[in-house]
Amino acid sequence: MISLGVEVPAADGSLLATDVLLPSESSPRGLIVIRTPYGRGWHLAEGIEWRSRGIAFLCQDVRGRHDSTGSWEPYVHEREDGAALAEWLKDQPWTPKCVIASGASYAAGTAWAFAAETNSADWSFRVDGVVSKVPTIGSDRVKRDPSGILLLAEHLAWWGEHGDSSSSREGFIPELMRSDSALLEHLPVQSMIEKGGLTSDSPGWVTPINRARERQPYGSDDLVSADDLSELDVAGLHIGGWDDAMIRETLRHYASVERGPQSLIVGPWAHDLRPGMVGETSFGHLQVEWMESIFSARPVTINRVFDRGAGEWSTEPYVMGANRVRLEPDPGTAPFSFTHHADEGRNDCVVWTFDMEVECVLSGTPSAELTVHSPEGEADWIVELSIVDSAGVSRSIARGAGVSLCSGTVTIDLDPVLHTLRPGDVLSLQIAGSDFPRLARNLGDGDRYRGTRCTALHQSFSGSLTLPILGGTGGE
Repeated sequence: MISLGVEVPAADGSLLATDVLLPSESSPRGLIVIRTPYGRGWHLAEGIEWRSRGIAFLCQDVRGRHDSTGSWEPYVHEREDGAALAEWLKDQPWTPKCVIASGASYAAGTAWAFAAETNSADWSFRVDGVVSKVPTIGSDRVKRDPSGILLLAEHLAWWGEHGDSSSSREGFIPELMRSDSALLEHLPVQSMIEKGGLTSDSPGWVTPINRARERQPYGSDDLVSADDLSELDVAGLHIGGWDDAMIRETLRHYASVERGPQSLIVGPWAHDLRPGMVGETSFGHLQVEWMESIFSARPVTINRVFDRGAGEWSTEPYVMGANRVRLEPDPGTAPFSFTHHADEGRNDCVVWTFDMEVECVLSGTPSAELTVHSPEGEADWIVELSIVDSAGVSRSIARGAGVSLCSGTVTIDLDPVLHTLRPGDVLSLQIAGSDFPRLARNLGDGDRYRGTRCTALHQSFSGSLTLPILGGTGGE
């Protein structure tokens, strides 16, 4: 049986459009649930394939998107609407006992929300597994850097294409940016969206900006809290990419869900997870293998993590390097200072380099500790770690950001990495005062989101780089 456009009632009376695909000749031996803002129709081919395997497949448009009614407010209603879907499933005669919640990006967040809702009550079924691909679990996680700064380019691109409407405007923002190269430079930031014909007071647009402006605790609007994740008793398949902005989230979830077997696949991919295969590893094939093991009540653990330095896959669990090696720049290369010009195209910076003398494996989160001074007050500190190999090829592997409100010490965690370093490689750490347009720039006038005036910021510092090492040591 295939039922398209089934209306599942939410608690407030909104109707959530849902496609249900059931095996034609037998009771389903399992169910896959996807809740997405990007259009449930994209998943019909996937549903047909699972239906042929004897698995029920359900895909739902989230509230206010496509054929679902109600108000579209990103990340606001997903817990309650997940609970409403669970209530509906409880009353269906075909609902099997074993359920997998699945999704990518926003839909991964709704999958965790559905799992949290169903596993906190006495249901006739339970979520036994979650497939979490490049997860976004709250507006902070996808709209703000861990430093608290607004992810400017991401916010404009996503909201401009998917906000304020039940349907998406695919390709709109890239085309708009081609016609207006100064779009991201518009001040004030808060009204930037108006250049695209949208309103700047829409909750979906202004809420992340206000949270950043008010320095609200990072991650405090998560759909599923860290405590919730730690209490979930589910198997997890976590899929991410080293070039994905959500790699920290993929690994955070992998480490946080402690009460069920957790599997991890991380490749040299960005947020779109392309290409799907590197060498002999296809995450699509591994995903099907993992899901089938859950439905068969014989869960397997799959680990595939790509080491870009070695150009190889590891099948060992990803662990943080216990040997923390601290590298300090040559004091003879001081002074370490630059001027950040918020109103100019250039971005002054300082570069530290470290020669590697022995082979070692970076595994975990590098960090930079800076003792900083900026006489103008609040300042941004952007660090980017690159590796220059013996052939002179440079590759950026991690970056991070911090904000200082006065002189003092700033510790900046960079993106997690797994990368084998060879003798002769050179580590390069670039320290700057801006990562525009990825991050909203500090205008120097006290309010980067409502300000319209730019000033120069004079920044000086000293410090060190700390590396997480699996065996061996690094050398200067």
